[in-house]
Amino acid sequence: MAEFTPSGLPLRVPQANLAPALRDDTPTQPDLEEDDDERSPEEIRAMMGSLQSGTRLGRTQAAKMMDEQSGGEA
Repeated sequence: MAEFTPSGLPLRVPQANLAPALRDDTPTQPDLEEDDDERSPEEIRAMMGSLQSGTRLGRTQAAKMMDEQSGGEA
């Protein structure tokens, strides 16, 4: 027998439609080990700065291309 909410919608049963093998297993968390290849804050800052400047450059070039296209068609 299906249960319904006061508004008439079916009541959700978590994991009811999962395969039986997946229903009982709880998700396992990977072991958090100390990695030697972790990046320093300075390396992350440099990477994010490069990403930001590349995004700005791309947007600037795209705007120039759009201006050239609209200027040539007029």
